[in-house]
Amino acid sequence: MVRLVVVLLLVCGVVVGCGAAEPEGPFPPRPAEIDVANVDPCVAMTPDLRQRLGVESDNPAIVPLADGPSRACSWGNFDVGDSYTVQSIQSPAGKVVAATGAVVTTVDGFGAVQIVEDRGGSALCELYLDTADTASIRVQMELLGYGEQNVVSTDGACQKAKILARSYLAEARAH
Repeated sequence: MVRLVVVLLLVCGVVVGCGAAEPEGPFPPRPAEIDVANVDPCVAMTPDLRQRLGVESDNPAIVPLADGPSRACSWGNFDVGDSYTVQSIQSPAGKVVAATGAVVTTVDGFGAVQIVEDRGGSALCELYLDTADTASIRVQMELLGYGEQNVVSTDGACQKAKILARSYLAEARAH
């Protein structure tokens, strides 16, 4: 009888131990928590990245959303039709996991939800970054495909969105 109790305790301990090691939700543990309310989204576009992407000056804005005011910053390359936005969202990234076409991924160790849309003449890629329990960052890149660069692909839009997301995460963690 004592052996049975010991075996049951060991089995229960292993099961509970394994369950405790599982991450909660669809994302891996965050490398850091970012207070999106206090980090200007315009920090994402460093001078080097601005030159690399060929974008114009920062366009900061306050956008009213159902979850509260959102800070946003956008940029454009009007020669080729690239449009970029980084926006704070006062709700967790996990809220969009169930959206049509949503794919859970990671960007520099942070969980993210990627949503793409082929608009027939443009490609849109959105990344919702899991930066905190109650807030997230939305990085959006849209390829409009005009000018000398008229090739539009969702893969190309997502590659550029990830470049901007990585820049935001690096700069936000440094602040």
